[in-house]
Amino acid sequence: MPIAYPYKMSDWYGYDKDCSSLTAYSSSLAVRSSQACTTTINQTYYHDGSGTNPVVGDVVYSNSAGTTFLSSGFRKAGNIKYRVDFNGAVGQILLC
Repeated sequence: MPIAYPYKMSDWYGYDKDCSSLTAYSSSLAVRSSQACTTTINQTYYHDGSGTNPVVGDVVYSNSAGTTFLSSGFRKAGNIKYRVDFNGAVGQILLC
């Protein structure tokens, strides 16, 4: 009986192993909580959520490949300040 293979070579057409589903957004560098709403937005970061800016529970990265977590601290994005925890997860969001 011949061996049945589950995939044909044509099933892999267009496959991109480096494809990233991260969302780019503009933000500030990490600062103290009291300074976050007045700091300058001049960085591009990436998050694994689907919104324009990250929300609580999203993981944020400094690179588009998603291999480097942002360091912990407060940052500004749009009209919010958000806290990044030690594991790159957004732990808190407050309006500016």
